[in-house]
Amino acid sequence: MSGFTTEDTDWESGQRQLSAVLVQWRSSEAAVPVLAALGEFARGAAMGDCRPLAGLFGGDAAIAGDVIGGLVDGVVNGLARSPLGQLPLRHARRKTSHTLLLARDGTASLAITVYDGVALAAQPTPHSAEFAPIETWVRVLAGTGTAERVTRDTEYLAPLQRAEVDLRPGVMLKRDGWCEGLQMRAVDGALVVLRLQRQLRVPDTVHEFRLEDGALLHRAAARSEDSRLELAIAVLVAQGRRDAVPALARIVTGSAPVSLRWSALRAVLGLDTRAGLVLLGELAGGEDEVLGAAARGLQRDLIDEWPELEKVAQWRG
Repeated sequence: MSGFTTEDTDWESGQRQLSAVLVQWRSSEAAVPVLAALGEFARGAAMGDCRPLAGLFGGDAAIAGDVIGGLVDGVVNGLARSPLGQLPLRHARRKTSHTLLLARDGTASLAITVYDGVALAAQPTPHSAEFAPIETWVRVLAGTGTAERVTRDTEYLAPLQRAEVDLRPGVMLKRDGWCEGLQMRAVDGALVVLRLQRQLRVPDTVHEFRLEDGALLHRAAARSEDSRLELAIAVLVAQGRRDAVPALARIVTGSAPVSLRWSALRAVLGLDTRAGLVLLGELAGGEDEVLGAAARGLQRDLIDEWPELEKVAQWRG
């Protein structure tokens, strides 16, 4: 006796139809140049050199309508024919928004986000703002609302600056996430935006600041893979794995993000004091523009606290 039901075959049929819609959209005259430009953008090209993307976010509204409208129309019609089908695109749901990832290439992504005004109104007033190394372009496709732009001084010399932003169809916002944050404050019903993002390699840390006084509340790795590596380093230290010192030393002297290199250095110091001090001395006396100053400060503090460490790096074995 077969375990398949009518619902199973309907679902499979819906999947095939919606997959066909996506393939058709990706090969359409409107989408092909945009997806090709996304690849160039992901490899570091300036926005102005990626004309299809620049037109999508800064040009006539009809351009966005041609590119996105074709996909939306196809999906709506496909779901009308096959309600059990599921669009084969990644999507995410948060308390106040839903995001559909249209395309991704490397660290660049193109997505549609819908903000729910009722859910947004039910949330407590934010007390902090995050700043991440991500470039973001946003174009409002439909709906109205207000947001708040939060700007920080990357040298920590001034308090956070805050300004209200009016959102309506056609509004385009570009921001450098390392020094600018954007928080939704209110939405009339629903607000639909097209979002283009590209992750920057440097700086590579997410900072969270308190809105009231600009105090730094938290730091974290900007990429999930870096967070996983930092957790792995912490486990190695907890297990006393001295055999991991050579691999950790390669991270310290390599091209990994600053926070990961610093975590690896601290791990080496904890696992093998002599090896850690040798490595610290190399950084302090070298030309590492990123960790050199911090290494010199740590070396000075350690020797001031424990003068005997000055000779430890000279031990053999």
